[in-house]
Amino acid sequence: MLFLAVFCGFLAEYQLEHTIERQREKEYALRLYKDVAQDTFTIKTAMDDVDFVTSRMDTFRIMVEKYSIGSISTGNLYYYGRFGTRYFRVALQDATMEQLKSSGGLRYFKKSDVADAIARYNQSCREMQTLLSLQDLTYNDVVKARDQLFNAYYIDEVMDASIAREKIDSFKRRDLPLLSSQKNDFIHYANLCQLRSFNNKGLKNAEKDVFKKAELLLAVLKKEYNIK
Repeated sequence: MLFLAVFCGFLAEYQLEHTIERQREKEYALRLYKDVAQDTFTIKTAMDDVDFVTSRMDTFRIMVEKYSIGSISTGNLYYYGRFGTRYFRVALQDATMEQLKSSGGLRYFKKSDVADAIARYNQSCREMQTLLSLQDLTYNDVVKARDQLFNAYYIDEVMDASIAREKIDSFKRRDLPLLSSQKNDFIHYANLCQLRSFNNKGLKNAEKDVFKKAELLLAVLKKEYNIK
């Protein structure tokens, strides 16, 4: 009888622990779903930003290569040249993921498709952050080269990405003072912009991969945990 009572107590405790773990699994799944859903909006915006900036950076490089500096309106040079120093940040909602990793909570996800989707998404995010950190390697050189050409005071007027087209067109037509009109100084800056452009395109691919892995993770979580 004593053995039976102890055994029944063990079973009850095991069942309770299993129920608690299952409940925590569902709670973490829902929290992770909400975080990753928000991340998809963040990543989509980041990809659009990279496209917007890189296309204008490449326009600046073409202008410098194809035309003499004196034949281009300085407003155009200022506008397109300013994009070379755009610094990208992608702030993901990683609180739940970090808590899962630090607390060992990933053990709650017993199903292989869920665990694999989480791991792939996390790996993709880390690879993207590695590419973002590459900006630091050349950023000071890029800023220094830009400051050899442009008075940043004037750039303030067109820093906002949502600035009206009419204001941009007006800015491009302005005659703004250059700190240097030497072709070689512009080529030096354009060369640094080429490096940033190349890295930006790699970053865009990494962001696309994060977006894809996010969508896959959302689909798995929605299916396995009946998330509406």
